[in-house]
Amino acid sequence: MGAKSSNEAKAKALASLAAAKQIREAAESDEFAAIQAARSAGASWSRIGELYGLTKQGAQQRFKRGSKPNSPAPADEA
Repeated sequence: MGAKSSNEAKAKALASLAAAKQIREAAESDEFAAIQAARSAGASWSRIGELYGLTKQGAQQRFKRGSKPNSPAPADEA
């Protein structure tokens, strides 16, 4: 009975972990799309960084990794 209970607990914990991973991946995808939309609409990296408590450079480092290399970026505010 103890081993079965332990296996059930392990399976439940792993299922919860898998669900949390899927939720995180979906949230990251939504966040990236929102960042891209904000940038396309003219939002500066400074403003995006401000929303996240980051500097302009911090926001760029965190979010620019997936941007398309040939797409023009809106001009940043000084």
